[in-house]
Amino acid sequence: MPLDQYEDDDDKPADKGGPRAKEFNCPECSASNPYDDGFGDGDEVRCYYCGLEFKAELRDDGKFKFREV
Repeated sequence: MPLDQYEDDDDKPADKGGPRAKEFNCPECSASNPYDDGFGDGDEVRCYYCGLEFKAELRDDGKFKFREV
């Protein structure tokens, strides 16, 4: 397949490896927040309802923990 010289890779999320999630429930207001591009360990996410920002940290059991930034 030929490469598209006009394709812009800057808009695509970097693949850091490891598990990624498509949504999270806000630890503060319990609202469900979808993320189309997904997020992974070390990414910052924002609750669309209360506006707080959190850093996603992957735990040993494979689930994400969210720490307020």
